[in-house]
Amino acid sequence: MLRELLEERFLLIVSVEMANSRIKIEQDIEQKTIVCSKLLCYNFSISNIEREIAMGSKDVQTKKYMRNPQIFADFFNGYLYEGEEVIHWENLEDVDSAGLAIVPVGNGKKRNLQKFRDILKQSVIKRNDEAYYVILGIENQSDVHYAMPVRTMLYNAITYLDQVELIASSNKADGLCDGQEYLSGFRKCDTIKPVVTVTIYWGTKTWDGPTTLRQMFNELDSKIEAFVDDCDINLFSIIDMREFPEYRTELRELFNLLSTRNDGDAMAELVSKDDKFKSISRDTAEMMRDFANVKLPNKDKEGNYNMCKAVIDLTNKGRTEGHTEAIAFSIKSIMQSFNQSFEQACAVLKIDAKDMERYRKMI
Repeated sequence: MLRELLEERFLLIVSVEMANSRIKIEQDIEQKTIVCSKLLCYNFSISNIEREIAMGSKDVQTKKYMRNPQIFADFFNGYLYEGEEVIHWENLEDVDSAGLAIVPVGNGKKRNLQKFRDILKQSVIKRNDEAYYVILGIENQSDVHYAMPVRTMLYNAITYLDQVELIASSNKADGLCDGQEYLSGFRKCDTIKPVVTVTIYWGTKTWDGPTTLRQMFNELDSKIEAFVDDCDINLFSIIDMREFPEYRTELRELFNLLSTRNDGDAMAELVSKDDKFKSISRDTAEMMRDFANVKLPNKDKEGNYNMCKAVIDLTNKGRTEGHTEAIAFSIKSIMQSFNQSFEQACAVLKIDAKDMERYRKMI
């Protein structure tokens, strides 16, 4: 539907342009070239839109949430520095998440690789009177990816390659390279920034995939093991964690809730003992809704949500539904095992007439 609509609008624009210039496409090669160029740009834009839609709402939601500079800085302070505020969100700069590399594949052939990372930011870190520069990346996973180490290794390599090519291009433009340095454009004194990529797993099942490249090998000769590169995905699996670093944002409440989402009683106990769940911001509340299946309550005067009430209501509803399903199962068992009618089975269980129709629909 989206493609058809945009195609229709595009053709209308082309028709107007052609009418105004009074030039027919068949008679003007130059005009054909212009139209084709516009069409290529249009198709590329459509592909980007379709790619974003295909990612799914949950993937878009996690990218949007974790891209927030304050959330992003808070997460890495917890992951790298045990909650110490070393990375300041004001110092974060977005890095182009689209990476492109031309890779030789043998027989003189090359392959174009274009990869889109979830979130990529660079920062300056000041510690012990020293300044360190680093590029920080997050890859969000709603499902287990069994080739994640290879994917992470490729992402990191492309990010390093982008840095080298940017420096080389600048060096050559400024005429700074000669001799051996001219071939690569990268000088002996040039440096690049380290890349740290963390995989955040948002799924409800335990991560059972490899977390390092070496775990993907079937067997490895001990003689060559020291020469084989490895890559760690730096897995942060929320469902598999029970303790989290100290956070200054609502990451603490979000991660604690999601880690207990498979146990309704544990989730209810968690929120009932922590008053911070009584006033959760909209963005965090929506993450809880999407990943813990918690229905959002009405907003308070400040526009926040009482997720304590929402979770307890969800737990009580689950208990009620579980009790109802148990009674329906008992009715069915009596009917089948003792060759009783529905009414007779309900009489045995002393079910009120007003509830009988509800159970009849469940059987």
